[in-house]
Amino acid sequence: MAPPPYAPNAAFSFTTGELKFAEAKSFWRKKIQSLRPGLHIDFPTQADFTGSASLIPIGPALLFSMTVGIHTLTRQKRSPGYEHIDDFFLLYVAKGAASISSGRGSTTITLNSGQWILVETAAGYLLRYDSITQAKVLTFPRAWLTARTPFPEEMALKPICDSNGWARALCCVLAELSPETVPHLPLTPGEIADQVAALLILAAGQISPPLRTGQKATVNRLRQAMRDRLHDHTLTPTVFADQQGISKRTLHALFAASGTSFSKELMAMRLEFARSLLSNPNFRNKSIAEISSLSGFTNPGHFGKRFVDAFGRPPSRYRHPNSGRTPPRHPPLSLGRRIATD
Repeated sequence: MAPPPYAPNAAFSFTTGELKFAEAKSFWRKKIQSLRPGLHIDFPTQADFTGSASLIPIGPALLFSMTVGIHTLTRQKRSPGYEHIDDFFLLYVAKGAASISSGRGSTTITLNSGQWILVETAAGYLLRYDSITQAKVLTFPRAWLTARTPFPEEMALKPICDSNGWARALCCVLAELSPETVPHLPLTPGEIADQVAALLILAAGQISPPLRTGQKATVNRLRQAMRDRLHDHTLTPTVFADQQGISKRTLHALFAASGTSFSKELMAMRLEFARSLLSNPNFRNKSIAEISSLSGFTNPGHFGKRFVDAFGRPPSRYRHPNSGRTPPRHPPLSLGRRIATD
């Protein structure tokens, strides 16, 4: 079974029930293809088929639990007319067996009971259920997953379900998740999805691929453009990406591959610029609040906290390094203290 592209508003289920042979297969094919356009489904000619499934949304994700007979599902890479289906799904085999290969057929991975794998829908795949199988599918929108890890495709079709403790923990979580248990868990649906995604990333131990030469030049260009705009209070990843003619996803991916992020880079630039203004005599008449605003901060208090975190002392002490010394116990003579004379 493959996951449907649109999350329903509530849980629902369907089954082949008392249908037999051709009727059961036709019902299942139409039901799945209505949920997952562009998916091709084949059944053994001589064998009967039974299937039952239940679905429930989990925040941005969708959980699909099913018991199915032998059949094969094929999706071509970016099926014509269905480019809008752009997600990833975790396939977990609770009982039985399944095998999956990439759209190119270059890699085939067999999943037995208690094993899982991440699949990129747009890349295409061939998924075969080799026996009566109980399985679960959990979909994640690409944009949502990319916001948590910039290169989810690097985790797809990797046999990592037994590679470490995080992977085994994810197996345990997937085993417990079901349309029946989700409504009774002490976490919100969005929190459940976040926890599953976090375990997936930990299990993969993902390291972003290194930047290529052209990408390095792009990152350098982006950094210079950020320096030119750091004073702009409205500068966000979305606004900046639009200004630079790239997608927000590409922006995040480029900085992630550099070992940082857009937000971290912009914050570091603003703080360094503020520090340069505080040490510049030409700006000594500017207040801390004005320096904060010139550096792109909207809240002087937030600026002060960030400055202390970065440089170990508040902006006022950076401008006047001696202001933190303990004052003398007595006023100096210049303030009018008299000396007794004969």
